[in-house]
This record gives sequence, structure tokens and C-alpha cells, in this order.
Amino acid sequence: MFWKRKLPRIAVYLRHPCMKRIQDSKIQHRLNDLLVILFFVSFIFSIRYLVGLITVLMTANALLAYKLESGKWWNPGFFSLFTIGLFLYFAMQAIALLYTVNLREGFAIFKANLGMIALPVGVLYSGLLNRQSFGRCMKGYIYILFAATVLALVSASVSFFQHRDPTVFFYHPLVRLYSDHAIQFSVIVFIGLLFLMEEYSGRFFMKSRTRIIALIIYFSFFLFLLSSKLVIIIYFLYVLYKIVFTKTVIRRKVYRFAGLFILVALMAVAFIMNTPFSKRIENEADAPISMIRKQQFNPGDYFTGVQFRILSWRFVYEILKEKHAWILGVSPGDSQDVLAEKYTRENMFTGGTPGNKTGYLGYHSHNQFLQAILETGIFGLAFFAMACLGLIRMAGKSAYGPLSVLVFLLLCNCFTDAPLKTQYGIVLFVFFPLFLYKGNEKYEQSV
Repeated sequence: MFWKRKLPRIAVYLRHPCMKRIQDSKIQHRLNDLLVILFFVSFIFSIRYLVGLITVLMTANALLAYKLESGKWWNPGFFSLFTIGLFLYFAMQAIALLYTVNLREGFAIFKANLGMIALPVGVLYSGLLNRQSFGRCMKGYIYILFAATVLALVSASVSFFQHRDPTVFFYHPLVRLYSDHAIQFSVIVFIGLLFLMEEYSGRFFMKSRTRIIALIIYFSFFLFLLSSKLVIIIYFLYVLYKIVFTKTVIRRKVYRFAGLFILVALMAVAFIMNTPFSKRIENEADAPISMIRKQQFNPGDYFTGVQFRILSWRFVYEILKEKHAWILGVSPGDSQDVLAEKYTRENMFTGGTPGNKTGYLGYHSHNQFLQAILETGIFGLAFFAMACLGLIRMAGKSAYGPLSVLVFLLLCNCFTDAPLKTQYGIVLFVFFPLFLYKGNEKYEQSV
């Protein structure tokens, strides 16, 4: 019969090296999608050891995939201004181990910072990530994030019924179940909103517009509860831009004016209502900046976020000058000890109360640029600045608009926080911009 004559030929064809390579490629693509989804689960739910393990697996899979694609291990096209800046900044932190006093802390930081090397390889090194796999993974990201936020609200509700304290629904207490860091979790929610806003415009991967709108409203509400001033303001400006200057959200001019009015009204209500967000804005407005000029403080002195961040500029300058550490810094392992010593010398609050045992002793500079020069000197600052320029250049090359918005937020965040001090922050600063960039290289052809 015909099929009996063709069967041997089909078997030979399936055993052909090219066919085997295609099958291996499909397996690796599926494996990569699975690893990315597991990475999102472990990252959002803050399962730290799993984040590290999956990062290693994604890196190994990317290296193997490139070897199978090209027959080579070395990929010269992988390097960019961003990756080179990150690698050099990491190298400076490794060199700092040679003059670190607190070696235990130094090695712990070094281990956490390996993500600056592994994550770019896992995302960029091979062709495993494309537009379709990006969409599949981001859909998973949205549903994982939805589950995590619902669980956070349930946990906060249980705590509220036990203690009758409404503050459990806002800021750090709301995400105490996970990272206990509302600002970083705000960026996670913001990334989901960026994807949903783009999906609303084109519905490339999520077909139900009703579901998209419902998720945008829900995550916007949750973002407000997290009360991060920077993230909320940038999100407001982004939505404002989408409504006023584009036709992707609201096409008819009359409806666009109505949408603008509703948006401004909602922000006005947010400022007027007695919420942690409005209180934080009010505290910043009332705080005198002249307070940071005092030569000696009192343990009872309270510093707002802006006051403390401006004060950090003065402290870092004085530390580097006193220790003659402008060239190489004081090392990542010793930086926190040096800052704690400075806070104690300046007579700032150092804890000792039941509700706050450490006071300011655990606070870093809350500025990644300051942290870079404090830990690794002028060279480290230069290399980190190179990575930031690489981010800007990457956003400029991409046609995917949300990437530019995310890069703008991350760079602004570097002036208010030190994201590379934590595993969470490294993932946000390194993985997600690269993921949005690589996953949307063919975006223009898709639109």
C-alpha cells in the first residue's frame, strides 16, 4: 500500500539532523516559557531561593539553545551598552571584596548580584524569546499577579478584622505577605498595567476587551492602595498621555475630554481623601528642607522621604571625604556598617523601641547613584551610569512604547531608592526591561 511504501522514507526524514534540531528547538522554547512562568510565580510571591534557581536554569537553557542554533557557545551580538555597563559594575563589586572588612556581608551581596550577569544571558543570549512567547508569558504574569494581589487583600482583611486597623490595606503592610516593600511591588503592578494598556489598544494576546478593562481598573485600584508617590504620579501621567495625545484608548474627541475629566477628578479625590497616599503628600509639603542642615540631630527627629534622601547626599559626601574613598568606595560589604556608624554619630534614631528595634541603622542611601559611588567609587558610578545610558538607548531603539515608560520609571526610581541592593530590585532593573525589549523586537511587524 501507499503508506507502507512512504513509511520508511518518513522515518528517515524524522531521523535527519535538521529535523532533530527543529524538535529540540521546540522543546527548548516550551521549556523557556515554562521557566519564565515559574520565574514570575517565584518572583511575585517572593520565593527567593526559587528565583535564584530558575535564573540559573534560564541561563543554562539560553546558552544551550544558542549552541544548538549556531554551533557556537560565544555570542558577540549579545553585548550592548547596557550589558557591558552591568558587567563592569558587577566587576567593580567583585574587586571590592579585596578590601572589604565585613567579608561575610560582602560575599552575600556578591552572590545576590550574580543576577546582573545571569539575567541578561537568560533573556538575550538566544532566540528563545520572541513576540508570541512574550505574549503567552505576560498573560501568565497578569493572572499570577491577580492571584497574588487577591491573596494580599484577603490577608489584609483577616488582619483588619483581628485588629481593626485600616492601615493594613495600604503601603508596606498590604504586601507584608510577600516582599514587605510597597514601592517595588508597585513597579510589579505597574508593569502589568503597561501590558494591559497596550493590549487594550490592540488585543494581540488577550481577546476580551471587557476582561482587560476590568483588570486595568482592579490593578489601578491596587496601585493606589500601595501608595507609592512616584509610581502613581508616573502612571497618572502615562494614562493622561494615552487619553489626550493618542487615539488608542478613546477615539472620539468628546469622549476623550470626558475621560480626561474623570481621570483628573479621580486624582483630586485621591489627594483630598484621608488616605496614606494623601497624608504622605501632605507630610512632604509641610516638611522644612532646612532641617537637614543641622549639624547635630536629636533621636526624636523625624525625616520625611524627601528629607532623608537629600540628607543622604550630604552623608555620602562626608563619608567619602573622611575615608578618602572617592576612587574605589568603601565596598558593598562595608557600606551599611559605615552608614550605620554615621547615623549613630549624628545622633539619629537608632531604634530600641518595641515597634522599631533598629531605627535608621538598616537604611541605605535610597539613591542608586549615591550607593554606587559609596560602594565602588567613581569607577563604579561611571559603570552604573553606562548601564543607565544603555537602558535609554535600548528604549529608543524599540518600537514598543511601554518599554520607554518602564525605563523612565526605573531611572526615576534610582534617584529615590537603591534597587540593586536587593534581589527584587535587580530583577526589576535588569530582567523586565530586557524582557520587554527582546520580546518585542518584531513589534512593528506585529501591529
